[in-house]
Amino acid sequence: MDYFKNKSVLDLSKLHDMAFFSTSKATKTTFYQSMRRIEKLYNKPLEGIQLSFIDNPQEFIEKIEDSKYSKNTELTTITNILKLLKMIDAPLITYNKWLTILKEKTAERTKKDDSILKQKLKVLMNWTDIKESINKNIHTYIDDKGVQIDLDTFQNFLILALFTIQIPVRISNYVNMKVVEDDTYVDDKSNFLVIDDNGYKFVFNKYRTSHIVGKKVLFITEPSLQYLIDKWLAKYNRESNNFLIISQKNKRPMNGKEIARSLDDATEDIFGSPLTVDNLRASYMKHIADLDPNFQDKLDIANILGYSTTDVLDKHN
Repeated sequence: MDYFKNKSVLDLSKLHDMAFFSTSKATKTTFYQSMRRIEKLYNKPLEGIQLSFIDNPQEFIEKIEDSKYSKNTELTTITNILKLLKMIDAPLITYNKWLTILKEKTAERTKKDDSILKQKLKVLMNWTDIKESINKNIHTYIDDKGVQIDLDTFQNFLILALFTIQIPVRISNYVNMKVVEDDTYVDDKSNFLVIDDNGYKFVFNKYRTSHIVGKKVLFITEPSLQYLIDKWLAKYNRESNNFLIISQKNKRPMNGKEIARSLDDATEDIFGSPLTVDNLRASYMKHIADLDPNFQDKLDIANILGYSTTDVLDKHN
């Protein structure tokens, strides 16, 4: 084991990649990031630490718990420390200490996830509460009062607004959505946000039940959402190549998973726990069912949401 004590992060990462050659590039990158994270926690190069941290797991746990890292990052780092222990052929007693910590931390996370789920369900009970929470926070984004909002945070909130200020359609409806100035640019192959003098509207050609229902149009009637979109396009989204939602890393349209992650981040900021679009859609449908103005209205709304008639009948009964 002494052989590894003076190895750098890069050295250990190369050894990891050889030892676990069949793993994905992402997994190899994660190991490297975990080793770099250890350096940051101890504020010295890994070769300066000389792997002494592996003999004192409690000190490591105290350091990472006091840091800004999330529980997921904490678990990932411990998992990679276990891989490191295998690589350097550490004593079994040492390996078992870290394995016990991983099990305990995983159990804590599971318990927290259960608590978050209960919190989600509580939030989902009332769509009106969701709307009120959005309205309380929206002025931060639509009012110019010298508040500097970074691009990612603004886009996260805009994505949340798309699923809460108006009827929440599916995430896939917004993937590769193009922004155009009038209907002359609209074709039947893509989804569009049309901004013209007649008002703002979404044109959905591609969605789950489009082969049955055909093109759908959803007009934006809420001034706050129009204002958010205006501000987003004018101030933040200048390099989007006319796409509404873009990745800030490479300026390409976000895929569905990336939009979902942004929604997670935004809902966690606003509600204290992440909510999926399915959570929001279910809450909205429950809200409509509780109001029960008339059943035809439900079918019309379900058509916009992308539910089938059978889905609505099941929810109604």
